Amino acid sequence: MEQRQSTGLTPEEVDVFARGLYYLASVDNHLDEREVKLIEEFLSETGSGLTLEELKTRQFSFYEAVQVLETTYMRRIFVKAAIALVHSDGVYTDEERRALGTVADVFGLSNAEFGDLEQEARRLELQ
Repeated sequence: MEQRQSTGLTPEEVDVFARGLYYLASVDNHLDEREVKLIEEFLSETGSGLTLEELKTRQFSFYEAVQVLETTYMRRIFVKAAIALVHSDGVYTDEERRALGTVADVFGLSNAEFGDLEQEARRLELQ
């Protein structure tokens, strides 16, 4: 069993979170400085040794995310963080919308559950 860090995440979960957040932030071919800052803060707060440069070279797999983020709780936290991230630059593109929809589908979230998470994420104050 993998050891959880002080953040409550295993190193494997941190890795999938980071790659997923980077993928979603860059899916519209525009990585905003606010998105970069949030990803870097996540890496720092989780004690990850990953860098933004490394994330650029690594793939994100929706299906790996399903396997690693096994619980509904972890999946909901990821989706909420992802929604907050893509909204942080004030632009919500069609590419971001489609990618988030795919994540929600792969995680088995209903439209209502996704809508609830979207409302919660939009209430978060990210600066």
